[in-house]
Amino acid sequence: MVTITQGEWIADLGAMLCRNINNGIIVCFEMTGKSLSGKIKDMPVELMEQWAKIPNGHELVRKTVMEAEDLFLKAYFLNSVY
Repeated sequence: MVTITQGEWIADLGAMLCRNINNGIIVCFEMTGKSLSGKIKDMPVELMEQWAKIPNGHELVRKTVMEAEDLFLKAYFLNSVY
């Protein structure tokens, strides 16, 4: 299992996911063709309800997935190079 930690995110290449240790969000990754795409696999209901109530909640979701993708792709690249 190869894991890389950056800030509040932990990338787990073996499980193909990133975990946020502060808010409990898990983003899973799947290979589609030659690219990796991230999708939220698990998110605490309380956080989902909180973000749904604010006008830019969808932007927070998008930002969260992008943070996870940045770390996961970095970890994936570093693992494939070494």
